[in-house]
Amino acid sequence: MDGRARPHRLTRLFTAAALVAAGLGLVAPPAQAQPGAKITVMTRNLYLGGDLTPSMTAPNLPAFLAANAALLGHVDLVDFPARAKLVAAEIREHKPDVVGLQEVALWRTGPLGDPAPATTVRYDYLALLMAELAVAGHRYDVAVVQDEADLEAPAGAPHLVDARLTMRDVILVRHGGRVKVTGTSSGNFVTNMVTPLPATGDSVTSTRGWTAVDVVHGRRAFRVVNTHLEAFHPGVRVRQAEELLAGPLDVPGRVVLVGDLNTGPELPEPVNRLAYFTLVAGGMVDTWPILHPGDPGYTAGLGDDLTEPADDVEHRIDMVLVRGTVVPVASEVFGVERRTPDGRWASDHLGHVAVLALP
Repeated sequence: MDGRARPHRLTRLFTAAALVAAGLGLVAPPAQAQPGAKITVMTRNLYLGGDLTPSMTAPNLPAFLAANAALLGHVDLVDFPARAKLVAAEIREHKPDVVGLQEVALWRTGPLGDPAPATTVRYDYLALLMAELAVAGHRYDVAVVQDEADLEAPAGAPHLVDARLTMRDVILVRHGGRVKVTGTSSGNFVTNMVTPLPATGDSVTSTRGWTAVDVVHGRRAFRVVNTHLEAFHPGVRVRQAEELLAGPLDVPGRVVLVGDLNTGPELPEPVNRLAYFTLVAGGMVDTWPILHPGDPGYTAGLGDDLTEPADDVEHRIDMVLVRGTVVPVASEVFGVERRTPDGRWASDHLGHVAVLALP
């Protein structure tokens, strides 16, 4: 996707902005909300640690082994244990009631060529993040975890292991907070991208899905759905958006959708906008332009090495959408306030946090 970002504004527009939006007929006015009837939601892509494309496109077995080894080495390089400290600090700072996480990778290794699944944990992103939150005394509960793609392949020198990546989407809920979980659900999409592997003659499925929590704040019930739509096939992405509308989003009352949607209304290639407009046509309301008219709200990407300049983000794909009597009150894009000791960002994406009133 082309274009460079202008420096990103971190802004907080509160009740006045929501009133303007209500005047445009976009949402109900926040004056209808009772004191304390607000929730804060966050979406955060954790970045799996590298680019899978060289492995997927390797033309032969030696190139495949080398690409897998380079990927595993890059995962080590970008150091999620250090990045987890940054994400935990972001969560402590914003104090969200509900957090939707994507690319919550589980990296495991096993003996090279062993047909059994690899089981030795190298990096468990969820466990590392939860440990950092616990150390800080800011506890969250893991409400629901959904396994997505589960990929294993041999990695050449210097590793000489089988490397296994399990992708997961996760929802966290603040422990002892004002939001109480009444139910959870999750699932994989029926439609997923299948990619041939030239090096092996096989194919790999990019399994994706969603997680959801049904929660109450006082007597106000709502559902939060978290997802990570397909990045590399716009047709598959549209079908997944349709599955969301027909599945976890198809409930009466208040619904909040958070996630890395890999789609947006202003992406350079029109085909990449289609899933966004599918969701909007299905009744979902994009909260960012209501609160930040004229601000592009870019959230991706900061490069595979996580060292790009902070203003290099150039498209908005990490979003909070709502339906029903939910009023966007404030929101912010964040993620360039701190770095790891070796100068890396927490992720190749920025995070997005929103305060929502529940009339």
